[in-house]
Amino acid sequence: MVRLCGRLAIAAALLTACGSGEEREASDDSMTGVDTTITLELEAGELVGGVRREAASLGDTVVVEVLGELDEQIHVHGYDLIIEPGNDHILQFEALIPGRFEIELEQSGQLLIELTVS
Repeated sequence: MVRLCGRLAIAAALLTACGSGEEREASDDSMTGVDTTITLELEAGELVGGVRREAASLGDTVVVEVLGELDEQIHVHGYDLIIEPGNDHILQFEALIPGRFEIELEQSGQLLIELTVS
């Protein structure tokens, strides 16, 4: 698999939407209007670099990039957003709820990111 580096763009075709977020396929254009980007690189079903903490400011446009093959759903708790299984997805949402939120593999419950919005 070719490792994707840097920021990926949001493609025109909407794959799924859940709550106030949109999940889209990745492409090679640069993103505009994005305040916080969280990249989740997966290899063999594991998060490269392990669990980590990320932060966003209240009102930020947040993009969660998933690079690699995803075998189960990713859930953004508190915002009730889902990224469906597959390859190379981007989820974009507005960080309008302050607090600390887990981003996890939904079926296994494996924590990936602890996101703080303040």
